[in-house]
Amino acid sequence: MRFAHRTLRAIGGAAMVGALVLGTASAASADATRDKQWQNKAFDIDAVHKVATGKGVTVAVLDAGVDGEHPDLTGSVLAGKRCSDGQPANREVDDDHGTGMASLIAGHGHGAGNSQGMLGMAPDAKILPVDIYKTDGGTIGEARPVACTVGEAIRYAVDQGADVINMSLSNDYAGADTKDAIAYAIAHDVVLVQASGNDGVENNSGIGSTPGIAQVGGSTQDGSRWDDDNGGSNYSKQLMFTAPGKDITVATSNGDFDDADGNSHKGDYLTTDGTSMSSAVASGTFALLKQKFPDYTPGQLVNRIIKSTYIAKGVDKSKLPDAYHGYGDLSPLKALTANIPKGDANGPWDLSSLPKASGDKGKAAGNSSDAASDSSDSDSSNMLLYVGIGLAALVIIVVVVVVIVVSRNKNNRGGPGGPGGPGAPGTMPPPAYHQGGYPPQPQQPGPYGQQQPPQWGPPRQ
Repeated sequence: MRFAHRTLRAIGGAAMVGALVLGTASAASADATRDKQWQNKAFDIDAVHKVATGKGVTVAVLDAGVDGEHPDLTGSVLAGKRCSDGQPANREVDDDHGTGMASLIAGHGHGAGNSQGMLGMAPDAKILPVDIYKTDGGTIGEARPVACTVGEAIRYAVDQGADVINMSLSNDYAGADTKDAIAYAIAHDVVLVQASGNDGVENNSGIGSTPGIAQVGGSTQDGSRWDDDNGGSNYSKQLMFTAPGKDITVATSNGDFDDADGNSHKGDYLTTDGTSMSSAVASGTFALLKQKFPDYTPGQLVNRIIKSTYIAKGVDKSKLPDAYHGYGDLSPLKALTANIPKGDANGPWDLSSLPKASGDKGKAAGNSSDAASDSSDSDSSNMLLYVGIGLAALVIIVVVVVVIVVSRNKNNRGGPGGPGGPGAPGTMPPPAYHQGGYPPQPQQPGPYGQQQPPQWGPPRQ
């Protein structure tokens, strides 16, 4: 496995990397692994899972592949797709990042009663892996080439039935294709979650700066922002909330990974830092919310999270949201159970800057030639439809005219009044065209008001 000390800088608009940094590796036993998941204790995960487990929800992981044969993930990983060759992405070779994120989202454990190994936020959810990279693996200081854009990967995930899309990756540029894909996902009620990054700097560009993205920063065990010598959570004006990102244990696929110094380590699990994990934990939480509130829009689900956050000691809640904490730290149980109004469909976002969603669901899964063919077929079908309607209208007009003429001729031949009388022929004005159509759509409400989160969240160990 290759995890970097710091997030690799994105090169241009296409290069993206996992927002993850190396912590400490250990060949811990599965029981010890479960014990190390401090975030589950803080969240009271047993109480959370009495409310929802993610059953019936699919979470797409835009990352490297995911090991579908890992004992903590067996039966939970769909085939997905590798962008490089179109083959299934439910395996990993040299990079365990995708498997690690999947284990935080939907790990169900193994052994007697599934009491060992990773227990994710939504253990009954399904994982749809989308391997976006051209090559397996990647090392520190290396620009990781991608085989498909974020926009293409988002559209594929939406078309395959994803309810939530996790993006534990960094991208400093969001072009028209990406924004169009974001609009497409929002239009199909798919939640988009992205890691803020690990350089400890301000970053107001890229995917996370786009309305419709739930950008997540990293937090520590006491709920405060993660920021130490090994890295730190990036901050921005668009940061929505924080979630655990310090000393987080994840599953590995092949048990072999290299650190930033080139040293090889072995172990079934890894304890590490980074906003990649924060994003994955948040995505798992959204899967729980999707199960309990299936008719909510992405904005309304985000609304539940930001109105139920935990406010760490020393954080001035009167100044939230801010660039470092967003609206506060994730509190899954309160998000699931608190009495929170459904709110506006757009939640905290002003989506007016997004393009109008284009394309029907299912069209984007094909290649560009398929899309061109679909468009051509659609245009041809529309043209035939219009021609048919026009011919039908012409026939009806002709029939009406004939009926009128015949009727008048009969009246003139024997009807009362004679020429120029009540039954005399004359010019008839055309029937008035009825101005039909749909009533104008109501205007969307203005931007979401800045709500103050409550004082208390989950207990912190």
